[in-house]
Amino acid sequence: MRGHDSMDNVKRSIETLRVNLRDKEKIRVFSFEEFLELTRKEPQRVLRNIFQLFHDMIKTHVVRGEDEYPEDPESIGFTKYDCSRLFVNGSDNPFFSDRLFANRFIRQIESLRQGSQQNRIYIYEGPHGCGKSTFLNNLLRSFENYTETEEGQGFEIFWDMAVDNIKVKFPCPSHDHPLLIIPKAYRVDFLDRLLSENMTEFKHRLSHEKEYEWLFEREACTICKSIFWALLDKLGSLDKVLDMVKARNYKFDRRLGEGISVFNPGDKPTDDANLTDKRIQTGLDKIFGTNVVKYMFSLHAKTNNGIYALMDIKSHNKERLLELHNIISEGVHKLNGIIEERVSSLFIALMNPEDKEIIEKEAGAKSFQGRIQYNKIAYIMDVPTEIKVYHSIFGNDIDLYFLPRVLDNFARVIISSRMVAGCVPLKDWIPDIGKYKKYCDESGFLLRMEIYGGIIPPWLSEEDRKKLTASVRRKLIAEGEREGEKGFSGRDSIRIFSDFFRCYSEKPGLINMSNVSDYFKHKIGSNLRDEKIPKNFITSLTGWYDYQVLGEVREALYFYNEDQISTDIQNYIWSVNYDLGSKVRCEWTGQEIVVSAEFLKTIGAYFVGKEMHDQYAANFARDTQKKYVKIVAQERDKKITETELYLELFKAYTKNLKEKALEPFIKSSSFVDAVKCFGTREFDTFDTRIKLHVTHMVNSLVNKFGYTEQGAKEICLYVIDNKLVEKFA
Repeated sequence: MRGHDSMDNVKRSIETLRVNLRDKEKIRVFSFEEFLELTRKEPQRVLRNIFQLFHDMIKTHVVRGEDEYPEDPESIGFTKYDCSRLFVNGSDNPFFSDRLFANRFIRQIESLRQGSQQNRIYIYEGPHGCGKSTFLNNLLRSFENYTETEEGQGFEIFWDMAVDNIKVKFPCPSHDHPLLIIPKAYRVDFLDRLLSENMTEFKHRLSHEKEYEWLFEREACTICKSIFWALLDKLGSLDKVLDMVKARNYKFDRRLGEGISVFNPGDKPTDDANLTDKRIQTGLDKIFGTNVVKYMFSLHAKTNNGIYALMDIKSHNKERLLELHNIISEGVHKLNGIIEERVSSLFIALMNPEDKEIIEKEAGAKSFQGRIQYNKIAYIMDVPTEIKVYHSIFGNDIDLYFLPRVLDNFARVIISSRMVAGCVPLKDWIPDIGKYKKYCDESGFLLRMEIYGGIIPPWLSEEDRKKLTASVRRKLIAEGEREGEKGFSGRDSIRIFSDFFRCYSEKPGLINMSNVSDYFKHKIGSNLRDEKIPKNFITSLTGWYDYQVLGEVREALYFYNEDQISTDIQNYIWSVNYDLGSKVRCEWTGQEIVVSAEFLKTIGAYFVGKEMHDQYAANFARDTQKKYVKIVAQERDKKITETELYLELFKAYTKNLKEKALEPFIKSSSFVDAVKCFGTREFDTFDTRIKLHVTHMVNSLVNKFGYTEQGAKEICLYVIDNKLVEKFA
């Protein structure tokens, strides 16, 4: 029985494989009438050349994110694109595109659909280790997979001739679109009659938009054109000719060089400049006579209406690039110097910056340069994308080894090495960046990293936020386009992170900011540090982080009765309307108040965050009273707790309480010991008040700021051990 079951499993497995391969590998051949019917039903999908097909593939794979600031009138459309389906999913070696590159790339792809693609070569240049080859390999892999789906089908002419008992079958060597077999002079009228009357909008696009010009300007290759007219002359019937014209799916296969040809610098040029097939040529000679139809084509025909790619402009690829000059300029390649072969391919090349001299120094460089559209692949310039690289190599579990935001800061050090210190647009926007020293470094690297990631930091003043106009943002982004050419490469970054993680992942506790600072200051070597990492950046980054976590711990320890705060504020607002020495009852709280200098100083200190002397307290009370008179006139229908004055005082009161929340505990050894013992039996031995505050702090850090329980304990001890309260006094 067991043997019988095994045989059944084998048969089922083979049958499933057979079905899968049949569905995947079979190339469907349509009659010309079937193809025209498909064209009539789905013209936008069927009537695509390589540029439109490639554009649609990109738009299908890339997800446009939401605008983080939809109400911002100064938005510049610096969009968050998710390119993971294009460059990451299903890849053994993913390419991670940061926001700067994704926006550049999509802008360039838009031009493909608009028809400005003709007579160009797209060169992606970038420094060593930026991922150029990975980018192109994944891009071509996604394109090849897309064309295997119904949505991504391309179509080509397929000849199925049977004349005088002679049968010849073959696809167009140039992969020409089936509709190009219709003689050019009759194509406009043919399509107008083919497409339904209810397709007015599409027919207008077809006749007016540049993306469809190819459909009316191009002709079939010399082989297909010769066969069409020779058959028409021999058979005397268009119907009989069209019976022999078929259409089939255009199968792109990089390994076979069909539709996609990729050349490495070491690939030697083939000696077979002209290709043919003796069997097919013999069949054509029998049907039409010797050499009436010449079945001859070049390697370029195999990527006509396809993709021709060069991996690095070196060695033999330098020669290939220069040979493309005439093809790109004229769209024509000559066989034996006589037969014209039309070539319309998507030409892509990769290049290191130093190889740009090849183009600039060679003959005809100026005219050739006009045919080149450059795009830059730089080192990653935003933090989330850099971290995706670490996750890809080392796994998502690495987050468990770090305190929150520490891994981000490691990435910020790496990215800082890729930036340029002088940024004129930033200086014009914020002349005195030093006023943000608690949040930013002296060169504004941290601020620019946020901008490059599409984030406008909340710590900017209202004045500077208003000055961040669309024009300023475009200039800042333009600066980012010029960065990422130096510093730690992608390979360097992976190697450095691996070494860093090995050094600190096995230590007791989670990896913290002190570890990051220690590593870059003492473990990578002073020469490398001084050469790559901007001076004082790590100190500024540590200061920014310290200020951040101090605020988090303070807020987590904030444990005051907000009802009591509300009562204090209402009593204060009521009391400022009376003279010193008055004894009054607050109408809002029902409590009796003695309006004394001490009362005004005590409550007033909560609003300003520091002790008050008598005159300061009196002036503050007088200003408050003036505001109260104003709200009585303007906001009389509101409850006092809904007025602008009350809300302003409440915000100030709670803010200053939070800032002082840690001070009663920082010198208490019992508090420190209680933090260390949290979660153990020993914690129950501490004073009830300390237990209450420690428990509240830990829970707040976990729920509000994303710490684990262990992380919450460690960050509190980090704040105390590094004396951050004194540091930011």
